[in-house]
Amino acid sequence: MLYMWKAKWVPLAVLAALALTACGSNSSGDGEVLLYEEEVSGGAVEAVEEYETVTVRREDYQEVYSDTGELEYTDIESVYINEEDAVLDSIKVKRDQRVRKGDVLAVYHLETSKTKLEKQKLVNQQARAQFESGLGSLKNSLSQAEQEYKSLSNAAEKKMKSLEIKKMQKEIEAYKKGEKELLEQEKEYARLVRMQSATKLVAKKGGVVTSVDRDLVGQDINSSQKIVEFRNNDKWLIKVSDPESMLRYNMKVKVRLGKNMKNCQHEVTGKVVTASDLTDAGSADQDANNTIYIDVSDADKKKYDFRTNNIYIHAVSFEVKDALMVDARAVGSESVGFTNRSVVWVLENGNLHKRFIVSNYNNEKDYLVSQGLSEGQTLAIVE
Repeated sequence: MLYMWKAKWVPLAVLAALALTACGSNSSGDGEVLLYEEEVSGGAVEAVEEYETVTVRREDYQEVYSDTGELEYTDIESVYINEEDAVLDSIKVKRDQRVRKGDVLAVYHLETSKTKLEKQKLVNQQARAQFESGLGSLKNSLSQAEQEYKSLSNAAEKKMKSLEIKKMQKEIEAYKKGEKELLEQEKEYARLVRMQSATKLVAKKGGVVTSVDRDLVGQDINSSQKIVEFRNNDKWLIKVSDPESMLRYNMKVKVRLGKNMKNCQHEVTGKVVTASDLTDAGSADQDANNTIYIDVSDADKKKYDFRTNNIYIHAVSFEVKDALMVDARAVGSESVGFTNRSVVWVLENGNLHKRFIVSNYNNEKDYLVSQGLSEGQTLAIVE
């Protein structure tokens, strides 16, 4: 965070007099602290009160991410009855039960009216009769043409009749393809008749049941009502909140399991698999914070109990060894040409000297300085 300097205005005559005093003497006078606006020119000076000071220090710098995580399962199966006129008879599983592919989850039946079934049956019969009639007519025409061909002796006439027969054969083959839709209608009618009695709803994959809706038993069901939900307990990611965007895609983190942050029994390596820097608009939680997902190896998922333990995430987001650091309160900003430059006030022998610095990283608390200062120097906090 950059701080703007607050200028202290004094009468011009006073400033001029003080400037002459400062330029003509090497002493600050009884320890009085002088503020030099331009260090290189020895320009206007001003008597100032005492300022709070900080020291330029050298230390290893780290920014640490630490927060709790929760499991978000990625392989969840929701089971519905995608039939009209369905009535749920019973649910055969319970919460936390492990199911396998093919296990019966529920039983239901269809209550299609007899009138509707009879109407569909009649439609199918009429369509079948029409199809068979058309096919029979085409076959009779073909048979007659084949008989005529046998009675011909003229080569030209036989050639013409042969072409006619081939054309009729192609027409029959094309006509037969239309039977596919009719067969589907007949199968659907047979299925509706069959499903008037108990019909089993089976699992298409394995997992652990997470919810059932027994209130639906005995009720008419539509395709939007979820009957059973189950999940694969081995397929999940760890979800964390990252409001300051400290976690980056493919970054390695420490995943700790235990009762609390200070009492962790196990630690494994995790990897960030989604992050806000991967897509400009990452997902967010209810507080509009970035939501980040972390994965661990399949071996660790099987070895440790992530479901019943608390999950803690620890990561070093940024690190600089042997960094030169100053308190951010001592750093201000000044426009020079078309750019803003970072500036500090160095306290030496009771005088304040303005100093431009180069910082390659900063946050609200500290600036990491690459040029302009040395360890141990004292800076005044001028606001």
